Amino acid sequence: MGAEAFTTYAEGADVAAAFRDAVEQAQYDYGHAGYTGSIAEKNEYVVIDGPPLSESGAEALADKLIRDNDERICDKWGPAGAIPVCGESRDTPSAPIRATAQRLDKLAEIESAHGDPAVGENSAVTARPEVTGWLFFGWASC
Repeated sequence: MGAEAFTTYAEGADVAAAFRDAVEQAQYDYGHAGYTGSIAEKNEYVVIDGPPLSESGAEALADKLIRDNDERICDKWGPAGAIPVCGESRDTPSAPIRATAQRLDKLAEIESAHGDPAVGENSAVTARPEVTGWLFFGWASC
């Protein structure tokens, strides 16, 4: 079996939730039988450090890392890469999403004024407010 490069964008500031959504959507689109050449083949991801980029900037970086056979994402059985994306959401967010974003903005204000609050390891607040989505990419079996 071979390998195919893929990229896919998922909305959401929380990388784990966005990854789960992207995998579920790919499984819906391509099936659950395996060897789809898509993110449906992935079980994990590795975040590529750096500031959030525009979607086109993230795509350019992903293309470069794929071309350069970057060791973090070059294994078709290994993790997908995840690049944080900032900018406008593709769709207008609903009221609950806007409210969540406002709460995250408020949390950022509190952190900057008082330092990082004592947050448990399993806290739901894992997202950075400036991130609006994630570009997942890499090689997948096909």
